[in-house]
Parts: sequence; structure tokens; C-alpha cells
Amino acid sequence: MPNAFSHIPVPKFTANQLALAEVCAIELWNGFDYQTGKECDISDEDLLVMFAVPTFAMYRSIRTRQIITELDMRELIRAAQLKALFRSTQATDFQGAIAAYRATALAVYSGWRKKKLKLANVYDYATQAILAWSVKFVNNSKVSLNGNHRVPLACRILFFAMPDMMVFNFSNGLAKQMRFQSRPQAAIPVFNKYLYEGLQLNKALLRNLGMPKPTTLPEDIWIKANNGDWWQRRVLDLALLLHFGLVSATPQLQTKGRQLAARWPTIKAKP
Repeated sequence: MPNAFSHIPVPKFTANQLALAEVCAIELWNGFDYQTGKECDISDEDLLVMFAVPTFAMYRSIRTRQIITELDMRELIRAAQLKALFRSTQATDFQGAIAAYRATALAVYSGWRKKKLKLANVYDYATQAILAWSVKFVNNSKVSLNGNHRVPLACRILFFAMPDMMVFNFSNGLAKQMRFQSRPQAAIPVFNKYLYEGLQLNKALLRNLGMPKPTTLPEDIWIKANNGDWWQRRVLDLALLLHFGLVSATPQLQTKGRQLAARWPTIKAKP
């Protein structure tokens, strides 16, 4: 048993657990709430379009007029239920973050894509991008790990904006269950390390997962996301939320998950 000060690693999930997480991910991709079965205001594919399309445009051309907007961010906050951001004593500076996007998160992404930025681990690029950008959402007197950050928001946006980079969905609830630092900016480097290790630990079963084909997302971005294991990271995130009891799936999806898991040995056996 871990002591009170040790982190809890990502477990090795069973086929049933990952299959349930995948059917939940499919619901979100199609724009349905896996906890209620009701239609969502926005789907995961919609979020990829909202954030990845302008990001890829900015990466390819500094003259593009496409940008991530405050309206987009507020849509994501509602979809991801990040309303606690607005209970902070310091207001969230959306326009400041938008203005800083190119020089912070996008600069890290560009350095990674062009192999000009050399970091020790593949997940370190996401950590650096998140920390560099999340602090710009608040008017801090100086930039430091002790300053105010918006890690959950910045992380969630970058998960959809840069689907080919090794970004994992950080949430305060999940960080608490896994016994990470209470300050998200201090927790995120270890969080990303543990989630990456969990991705490798569950790799054999995660190979059974196939990212849904796009309907509105441009094909080139979909290919980048698919090659970057975006779908596997999405499913892993949901598997953890379900595992720790932070969310639950409808009984219908639980049945569907078991049926999917039963087919996986056959799927895995195919050449």
C-alpha cells in the first residue's frame, strides 16, 4: 500500500475497463454525455476543429488571421465543467493568454515539430508548453511556480489544439486522487510522467482502439492526431476518471463496453 506521501500510478487496466472508457470516448466524439446519454452542446471532434485548425494554421504561417478566440475557450470551459476557474480571486485574462499563445505554447510546439527544441522526454514538451502558457491567463506580478496559473484550462485547450503532442488531460480531481501536489503548476510535470508511463503500461490493450473517422475535422489534422495516440490518451483519461469514481457511465454504455471487450481477442488476432 502506498503511504500518505507517495503518488498513485496509473493501474494496468482490464479489457472491460478500457472498453468502457472507449465507448464513453465515442459518445463524447459524437456529442453525447456518457453519464446521462443526453446530447452535449459540443463534441470532442468540434473541439478539435475549434482549437487544432487555428493552431495548425498559425504553425504553418505567421500571417494567418486564424486564432483561438475567447468564445472558443468559454465553450470548452462549459463542456469540460471548469467553472471553478471563475471562483478565483484573480480574474482569468483570456485576451492576455490569446496574445501570448504564439510566443509560449505555439513556440514549444514549433520547436518540437521542427526538432529544434531538445528535451529529455517526449512528455516534457507538453509540460513546458502548459507551464509557459498557463501563467499568461492571470495577471501575475512576476512569472514563477508560486504565481497564479490556469493549468487545467491551458492543458485542456492544448489537448485539443495540439493533438499530435503528448498532452494529457489534467484535472484537479484526478490529481487529488493520484496524490499529486495541490498546486497544479507543481503537479503537472509529475502528472505527465505518470500518465505517459500509464500509456506504455496499457499499450497492448490500447492497440485495440481505433480513432473514429472525421466528419468535420480536416484529414491532415486527424492523421496527426491518430499517429500521436490522441485517441489512446483520451480513453486513458476516461479510464482513470471511471476508475477513481469521479465519473460514471450509463448502464447501457456499461453493457456496450463489456460487449466490445469480449470482441477484442478476435480483433487483436487479425493480421
